[in-house]
This record gives sequence, structure tokens and C-alpha cells, in this order.
Amino acid sequence: MYKNLTNDELRVYRILEDLGDSESLTGSQIMERLMIKDRRYFHQIIFDLRSKGMPVVSKKNRYLSGYRIARTKAELASFLQDKELYIATHKKIIEAMRGAAETIF
Repeated sequence: MYKNLTNDELRVYRILEDLGDSESLTGSQIMERLMIKDRRYFHQIIFDLRSKGMPVVSKKNRYLSGYRIARTKAELASFLQDKELYIATHKKIIEAMRGAAETIF
């Protein structure tokens, strides 16, 4: 499972893996623990973990903000539903802007 992870990906994953069921950590908290200074680099690590099939989910609301490892199919499904809604919303914006582009001379 961990064979194809870089050292930094593994470090981030292990921090998330050690969290309790209702715990999460913000990106800033993880970066501080691992002494990662570059926010873009951190986000690339999260992207790469997800691309490699690691169930890293995130949530941003007043009850639970931050990153964690999905422990159930339902938790992962909720994350995916949020992402799909985000994509659908942005597709609507893209189409509207394409229409606006046709009116610009």
C-alpha cells in the first residue's frame, strides 16, 4: 500500500492515519508538524496521495475542518459527492462564460 509513496507523502499519510475517528488536522497544522513551508508543495502532496488512491478527505465547516483518512465508504462517498457538486457548479460557470465570450467583440 505504501510502496509507491514518496517520503513526504508517507509522512503526511501517517499523521492522518493516526487521527481518531472524529479528528482532523488543517493543512497549516500538518505543515507545522512536518516543517513544510511551501503551501503549494503541501497541496501537491495531498493531490498526489489522492491520485494514488489514498482516501484522504477534507471538510471545511464549523464542526469539522481539515484533512483526515476516510474510514468508511459512507465518509468517502460524502467527500466524493461534495467534489462532484463542486465540479457541476463550475461547469455551469464555464458554460455561462463561454456564452459571455460570444458577446464580446
